[in-house]
Amino acid sequence: MCHEKERPGPESETHLRPAVFEQLRLAMNSDPSGFLELYRDYLAEAWLSVQALRVSIQQRDAEAVRAKAHYLKSSSMVLGAAHVAQEAAILEEAAAGGRFDEAAARLNQAVLRLKQVTARLVEELGREVDPAGITAA
Repeated sequence: MCHEKERPGPESETHLRPAVFEQLRLAMNSDPSGFLELYRDYLAEAWLSVQALRVSIQQRDAEAVRAKAHYLKSSSMVLGAAHVAQEAAILEEAAAGGRFDEAAARLNQAVLRLKQVTARLVEELGREVDPAGITAA
């Protein structure tokens, strides 16, 4: 019995953890629109966090960067966007140490990872999951 590919879903650990995605899908099986909304809300908040992080890094506000990076890290981890969470964790540490150049570089990496997650979710759930139109051509 093969357990790896029993259900279709995200296959790349780089973008979205399949086990987390499928666990959430199963938990919300009776509410597919709620499942879509969960990820749409995550993406909307994540992109707002990116905007706030850019401003806070420019202002060299370590506490604001740390707090917003922590929020992005936590929400990303819960929804299976592990590489976004990883970049946010490093960004959080950089801000705590006052290393704003490193924080800016990590934010750029987090944005790249978030674009990958967004594209993957569009593949899985359709364009309506993308509140910012990031994947629109």
